[in-house]
Parts: sequence; C-alpha cells; structure tokens
Amino acid sequence: MLTITDFINILHRYYKSPLVQIYELEEHKIETWREIYLQYSINRLISITPDSSLFDAIYSLLKNKIHRLPVIDPASGNVLHILTHKRILKFLHIFVRQHCNTTSGIIYDLLSIDDMSDACL
Repeated sequence: MLTITDFINILHRYYKSPLVQIYELEEHKIETWREIYLQYSINRLISITPDSSLFDAIYSLLKNKIHRLPVIDPASGNVLHILTHKRILKFLHIFVRQHCNTTSGIIYDLLSIDDMSDACL
C-alpha cells in the first residue's frame, strides 16, 4: 500500500526546483517506489497494548506523527483495534457528556472549573 506520506517522500526525493519537471516519476511504477522506500526506511511498528492508558495512546500518536495506532494483544499479536485522533476525540466527547452531571473525581481531575461549566452546557 502506498500512503500519502510515502508519496510526499517520493516527491521530496525527486523534486529539484519549480522550473524543472519531474520526468523520472513518469518512468517508475508504484511497486518500484515501494521497494525503494522500504530500502531507506526501517521503521518499527508503533503500537500500544490494551493495558496502555489513553494518555499513552495520544502521546504516541502525537510524538510519532502518525494518524492510526494499532492496539495489539500481547499474547496473540493480533490487532484488537485501531485508534485514531477522531475516535479518541469522539470518546472524550461522549465521556464528558455522560459524566458532566456527576461528581466523578476523574472529570474534575481532567477539566478545570471553567472547562467543566462549558462542557456541561
């Protein structure tokens, strides 16, 4: 699979100036690009376990500048879920809505007084 990041890296590799067309791109196939890209990048799979905290997941997404984070079962090695920024924001939105009227210490630890009053409106 060729990702957007892969394509951007390819353009960076062959781009010389705005006045020069990139004719070399026309001669290559996607399969060739992927092979070349894999030779130069030896990235380990960035993942978390089901025991990891939500903070660890968010930190991992931001630190590694990735958009999808697999949750992998350490026993079987199977992917249990794939976290994204959107899914995490949706969870937080639902979580705050359901708990804004309660006196749960978790919410008060996460939000300031001003944020809490805005969230419960």
